[in-house]
Amino acid sequence: MRQAAGALIAGAVAVIVVGQARAQESGQPLAACAEAVGAYLSANHGKEAGNAFASRSLLSLSADGLVTFADSGQGGGEGFAPFTGGQGAWRCLASDAGSLRLSATILDFTLATPDWPNHRIGRLDIDATVEATKGTMNGTMTLLMAPFDGDPFTAAELVPDAAGPFDAVRIVAP
Repeated sequence: MRQAAGALIAGAVAVIVVGQARAQESGQPLAACAEAVGAYLSANHGKEAGNAFASRSLLSLSADGLVTFADSGQGGGEGFAPFTGGQGAWRCLASDAGSLRLSATILDFTLATPDWPNHRIGRLDIDATVEATKGTMNGTMTLLMAPFDGDPFTAAELVPDAAGPFDAVRIVAP
C-alpha cells in the first residue's frame, strides 16, 4: 500500500512538472507579468448569461510559474464528483500598461464515491486578464476531464465538462 501511494505521489509530481514545462513553452517571460503574482479570491459563474456564481475559489500564482487552486465545490454535489485541490503552471501572454494577460493549466483528481466510482483527472484551463493597479482578475475557466490512466495534455483524451467566466480580487494582508 505504501509503495502504491508513493508511486501515485511521484506520478502526480511528474505530471505537474511536465505541465509547468509545457505552460512556459510560449508567451512572454514570467517577469513581464510579475505584478500578477499573488493570491486571489474568485467568484466563478456558470456559462449561462446572468447566472449567479456557482462556486468560489482560491487561486495563487507564484513568481516561478506554479499555480495552486482550491474550490468551494470540492466536496462534490448533484451531477459531479468530489475532487482534490489543484496544482499546475501559468504563463504570461502579454503585458501592457498595467493590464496583464495570462493562461494557466491546473490538474486535480476526482475522488471515488458510490455515484462516481471511476477516478478521473480534471484539467482546468484559465485564460485571464489582471488589472494590477486595481488588484483584479477576470476571464474564463474551462474544465476538461481525462481518464485516470490517460494523458490530460492529449486533446483526444479530453472531454469538455464545464466552462464559464470568473472574476477575482487580490487577497491583501491587513
